[in-house]
Amino acid sequence: MSDHSVSVLARRERILAVATGGVCVSVAFVLSLITVYKMPQGGSVTPASMLPILFFALSFGPGWGLCAAFIFSLLQLIGGYFLMPVQVLFDYTLAFTSLGVAGFFAAPREKRVRKRDIIGKLMLVPLHKAVIGILTAIGLRMFFSVLSGVLFFSEYAGGENPLIYSIFYNGSYLFPEAVIIIIVLFAVMISFQLIQNKTSSGSV
Repeated sequence: MSDHSVSVLARRERILAVATGGVCVSVAFVLSLITVYKMPQGGSVTPASMLPILFFALSFGPGWGLCAAFIFSLLQLIGGYFLMPVQVLFDYTLAFTSLGVAGFFAAPREKRVRKRDIIGKLMLVPLHKAVIGILTAIGLRMFFSVLSGVLFFSEYAGGENPLIYSIFYNGSYLFPEAVIIIIVLFAVMISFQLIQNKTSSGSV
């Protein structure tokens, strides 16, 4: 491939990433405002609000994924609970930015740049690898939330072990959210795989 072709693909990738990233962050933020169930001390089950960020990261890689996740973390500060700067760092900045880690499970860059749409890029990732990436990212988000619970909200544990309480508390809304996201992921990737197979069969 010539240097000019590489430059064109890289420029197209940047434009697509910025445009798609803006849409994904916006959709994720709107979904985060819709609560299926709200926890008493913060946290809620939403209609897969993290999914657009995770899809974006899996499609465009860790650099773009972490950038989009960081912007999403800033939007989560709207209406958030602020106790002290370090608590905000754990509960919002690090917790939500960690969703971009899913990008480390994206397809190699030289393959991604050849695809002109987010679904095409996403379909380059094997289903099992996408699931592992999503679980890793949500697991990191839970890690920071649990750490925040132990350090800043241990009084809510009462006589219980603060670590155990924080794990169960944060897991009670992040686990259902993860299940919803993986179900949607399966549905999207299998549906597009069937469409691709049907298209390929029809073109023969």
